[in-house]
Amino acid sequence: MSTDATTPARAPEPDAPPRPSWWRGRSELLVAALVLGIAGFIAVQTAAIPVPTGTEPPGPRFFPTLVAIFMGAVGLALAVQVALRPARPAQAAEQAPGADAAETGEDAPVRIDWRCLGVVVATMAVFIAILQPVGWLLSAALLFFGIAYALGSRRLLFDAVLSLTFSSLIQLAFVAGLGLNLPAGILGGIF
Repeated sequence: MSTDATTPARAPEPDAPPRPSWWRGRSELLVAALVLGIAGFIAVQTAAIPVPTGTEPPGPRFFPTLVAIFMGAVGLALAVQVALRPARPAQAAEQAPGADAAETGEDAPVRIDWRCLGVVVATMAVFIAILQPVGWLLSAALLFFGIAYALGSRRLLFDAVLSLTFSSLIQLAFVAGLGLNLPAGILGGIF
């Protein structure tokens, strides 16, 4: 009588899942770094603005300084938000066959709305092209209207009136409040 003392063959161990990287889902940190870089560039360039003696406050450095501070705060806030809550979870949930991504906790892939992006880019390009000849009032109204339309608003009359009102208020703020003239364009003789 012989006994076979062989052990049953073990099944190969599945490969351990790759260790998740801290950077996974945090690619927006590049955007935060870009915003902080622009804020730093604005701050350096603002410091280099020559200020004539006898200039009364707020002076030529005031608004660029506010922009640099605001952009720096936004860049830091974005960096903190992305670091604390990445766009996609680091661990992959086991997805059962036929299970929906919402049921398993996985994020659905991000889709880009190319139509919306195209309308926004086209509106910005038209705004840049017509700003000098048409003037701020009408070109900014067209910009605001085009972006509202791209983002899904379909109340055309309301959006047109609101866009014209908003661009007019900005025009008044610059002219009356700051003493700066925005391009007048074809309405130069009227206003």
